[in-house]
Order: sequence, then C-alpha cells, then structure tokens
Amino acid sequence: MQRVLVTGGSGIVGSYVRRELAERFELTCLSRSYPVEEWEHVVVADIHDANAINAACRGQDAIVHLAGVPGPGRASAAELLRVNVNGTTEVLEAAVAAGVPRFVLASSGAATGFSFQQQPLAPRYLPIDEDHPCEPDDEYGLSKLLAELTCARYSRRYGITTICLRINHNWCVDRPGADVAVRCGWAGRASFTVEQLWRERYRKAVTDPHGDGVWPTPGPPTPPQLLWAVTDIRDAATAVGLTLMAGATGHHVLHINGADSCSTVSTRELISRHHPQAEVRSKLAGFDSLVSCARAADVIGYQPQRSWRESDFADWLEEQR
Repeated sequence: MQRVLVTGGSGIVGSYVRRELAERFELTCLSRSYPVEEWEHVVVADIHDANAINAACRGQDAIVHLAGVPGPGRASAAELLRVNVNGTTEVLEAAVAAGVPRFVLASSGAATGFSFQQQPLAPRYLPIDEDHPCEPDDEYGLSKLLAELTCARYSRRYGITTICLRINHNWCVDRPGADVAVRCGWAGRASFTVEQLWRERYRKAVTDPHGDGVWPTPGPPTPPQLLWAVTDIRDAATAVGLTLMAGATGHHVLHINGADSCSTVSTRELISRHHPQAEVRSKLAGFDSLVSCARAADVIGYQPQRSWRESDFADWLEEQR
C-alpha cells in the first residue's frame, strides 16, 4: 500500500480526500490543528517547520499538498504569499530531499485570474482551458499561479512528477460530507451550520447568477467572476486519487470542475449577457461549464460524476421554495 502525506488534511478538502483515499493508501495528515476525523497517522506541525516537514516526507510515495490560505481577505497579502508560495517551495524541497517521486498541488481556478479579479477580465475564448492566458490581479490567484510555476521548476530540475489541480469553487452538497466539513477549516472557525453554508454560499450563487447582490467578504467570488464554475468536492477528491494512480510523469496543470455551471440560467444566455465578444469553441448547450476539463480526462482520466442539481443540497433548496 502506497504511503501518502496530506498537508492541510484537517481542512474541508482534506476531510473528503481522507474518505476517498483511506481504503487504498496509508495516509498521514500533517496540519497545524488536529483533524476532526480519525486518520491513520497525524503530525501536528506548520508547513514552515523544516524539521517536521522533512521527517514527515521520509518514506512517503506521494505528497498531496492542500495546506494554504484559502482565499484573499484571510491574511495579509505578504502572509498569503508566504504560506501559499514559500510553503509550497518548502514542502517541495523536503519531497526532493526524501526522494518522494510524486507531488500533487491543490491549485485553484483563481490562477487564471477568473475568481477574485479586481478589474474586469474577459475570456479570449470559451470554454477556457489550460492554454488560456493567466492574468490574476489578486494575491490569492497570483499565489496559486506562482505555486504552479514553482512545481514546474522542480519537475524540470529534479525530475519529480508535479500535478497541479486547478479545483474550481468546491461545494459540499452531500449531507454526510457537509456535516463534517462545517467542523473543519474556515467553516469550523466561523461556526457554520450546514444550512448556513448552503444558504449563504450555494443558494446565493444559484439565486444571484449575475452577481448583482451583496456578497460576503471574505467569501467566495460572485458567479460571473468564477465563470459560473463549480465542483462537487467529492469529484475533487476523486481527482486527487486519480493523480496518485495515473501513469503521468513530468509537470501538468489540470482544470478540475463539474460538467455544468452553478447557474439556473443557460450557458448561452450567460455568454450573451456577460461575454458576447468571446470566441465560442464548442457547443456549450444547456448548463454546460465554461471551464473545460478535457485535459484532465486525457492525463488522469478525470470525468466529473456529480452535479449539484441532483444532490442533498438540491433537495434542501427545493424545500426552501
């Protein structure tokens, strides 16, 4: 059984990754706080603690790097970059020193610039893919793009396989997973209930597809900023598992999101209203996503399996009408 170190495993994504991987891998959670769920091995440490990171990396077959500041407004710009960029570098250094052959980074769609942009940003074409220019003007998107470039450098220099997953707008739409998620990471610190998470985050995106209302800060971007991307977090966890099993080597950046948008407005109508100048390169019928996962399908075999439209959240949303 392969041994996998998961940094930031006590967070929301980490809780889903643990459930996805636990039966196939020997897992170690490294985090600043103790996880709410039981892991096989736990190391309580900061990713800037070189001795702890070096020790945790020894004997591992892969590292899944989830640790980081999850968005702007949760730390100063300097601290966010220190954690998300320098922290990634420190874990990569430890991985190389320990001879770990595979490193998976939880990047973000924000690396493209389409998430927390401060100035208007128009896509050159739709759906966007990994070849689309990246123009983040916020510190979080910048940190993720720099972390990806750092991974590419370590692959070139040391031959370590680095796979960066640009996970877009995670939603916990299953009741069992959401029950755990609200006790983890930022949701736990904010003392959210599942209903608060669904009402103040997800329902708002569904009912305000054009981003005309007041949005929480810190919090998620408006749907137009995200190009209405959304990912069932269970699919994101599946993608992490696929990166560990795939034969891909070298460096890869992959978009990970659902097959559909987070909007009840058709994709063509959204394009017509918000991005009529963009070149449309595929059919984009119904509620099709404006972010392509085709490369992830080719490299790791990723195919989104779930939609928020058929979920515990959707059932709850219907009850609120």
